[in-house]
Amino acid sequence: MAFSNIADELQTLSLSDPEYLLFCPSGDKAWLREKFNDIPRYLFRIFTPKSCGMTDTSWTKSMDARYTPEKSRVDIFARQDNEQVASMLNTHLRWREGLEDNFVSWTSSLLFALIYIFHLHANSRNGSAFDNIFLCIIDTTNFPKEVFLRDMDLIQVYSPFDTDLEDFKGLRLRKDMYFGEYLSQGALKIEGKCQIVSAQAMIDQDLYELRREFKEFALWELRPRPPWAYPVVDLRKDLFQIESPEISNEKLRVAVKVAELFGSCWTLPIAANLIALLPGPKEDVAIIQALFRVNVFTGSLLHPKRILKLTYLDNARKDCSPLKTKVVAYESLPEVKQFGKMMQNVYKDFCVTKLRSKTPMAYPFSYPNFRLKSSAKGHRLRCKCRGSTSPCSNIRDERDARASRLCLLGLYQ
Repeated sequence: MAFSNIADELQTLSLSDPEYLLFCPSGDKAWLREKFNDIPRYLFRIFTPKSCGMTDTSWTKSMDARYTPEKSRVDIFARQDNEQVASMLNTHLRWREGLEDNFVSWTSSLLFALIYIFHLHANSRNGSAFDNIFLCIIDTTNFPKEVFLRDMDLIQVYSPFDTDLEDFKGLRLRKDMYFGEYLSQGALKIEGKCQIVSAQAMIDQDLYELRREFKEFALWELRPRPPWAYPVVDLRKDLFQIESPEISNEKLRVAVKVAELFGSCWTLPIAANLIALLPGPKEDVAIIQALFRVNVFTGSLLHPKRILKLTYLDNARKDCSPLKTKVVAYESLPEVKQFGKMMQNVYKDFCVTKLRSKTPMAYPFSYPNFRLKSSAKGHRLRCKCRGSTSPCSNIRDERDARASRLCLLGLYQ
């Protein structure tokens, strides 16, 4: 009886879906293993009920995993036919429908993902209403690092086996035509590691107010091949090449409203990604103060009732550390690069705020690494944390001794 129960349990275990399918490159492809360390923390995916694959709050599945699960459990690097894998990769990356497809696409660019919403809405092969188009965000640190690979790395390996893929490689190498795409394969369990929000919910929270172009894109006529890549390219040019005024409080408010739809642990990265899409200076201290300091959330920007919902931000700001939040910001992804800078600024501000809260104002010179120097302009501190014999440029006066600690933390360049 006991043996029978064990056998039943083993059979059930063997028939259950594995939670992920790892990329396992070996042999002449083993160099790809080092690329597992270059996966950004946050990735996005857009999907509808009409997508070839399947995504819900528990799973995201490739077309093969959805319809031929047994076949989908084989890693591409375990397949002997490189030409077949190259052809499948080319078909997938060109957004074409093929006989087989075991890839699932993700992107590090929220701009690219948002434009895809309007592309699907206007696509005659899909045409989903906005309440049936969804944005999914995942935290890749919750998965084994071998789950994801960058599209360009796979193209590099398989382009010699397919002339069409070689041509596509040339297109991707154009600076303006890269969109931060990453791939997983087969079925991936995302339950408890993701958040999903409909496009309509974001629109209801005034998404169109962030960029007026979004409202124009929503009016695209139904057609077989609506725009997608080129609107992204155009918005990038507009975003980083024109003179722009400071970002208004109203747009900051909208960014927070939309981000709050995703829940507390996702609010900060979503808000930072949205603000990174706005024309205007992103280094403004007011942006950091307005959005990412718990102790300065006031009714001037947010309704007081929301303040309590955002008390988690202290830990979230700490997680903006480059050690915890990897941002892979290629020059060809200016919006992602801006997001990375914002996350660094948030973390620096977090460290400054913490140091100020822990440093007694009555004893500003209690740190052993610094000594006073008299000058014609008054007392100044000499920073010795880097062996310098001149006063640290980060220290304005003796009341700002806390800033000298930032040198020790390496927070000032």
